[in-house]
Amino acid sequence: MNKVKKEFPNFDDLESFEKILNALKGEGFEDYSWHNDAMPCIGKDIGNDFHLIIWVDYKNPDLAEFVDERKDGSMKQFMFGERDADGEYTEEYHYDDADKLIADAKKILTA
Repeated sequence: MNKVKKEFPNFDDLESFEKILNALKGEGFEDYSWHNDAMPCIGKDIGNDFHLIIWVDYKNPDLAEFVDERKDGSMKQFMFGERDADGEYTEEYHYDDADKLIADAKKILTA
């Protein structure tokens, strides 16, 4: 069982989460979901206390942590970024298209 199902039993977009995870699992990404976070996530340790993190927000913006931002489009459903040892994001990209996120993640990994 994926951690996402245990940590977020009412998560409304398992389809997208599993699509992204399955597409990137071969690249070393894992389910990093933890119930104290606002939403499930997928991550990869890239060394030196840095991680690539993909956040998968709720499909229904009313369930998101940032409801207004999701509704006005300033925040997308999917976020991809590099997190440093202090938990700060050095790069962050936002997507509404899981396929575009997957393609960009694969490009970054091969760059």
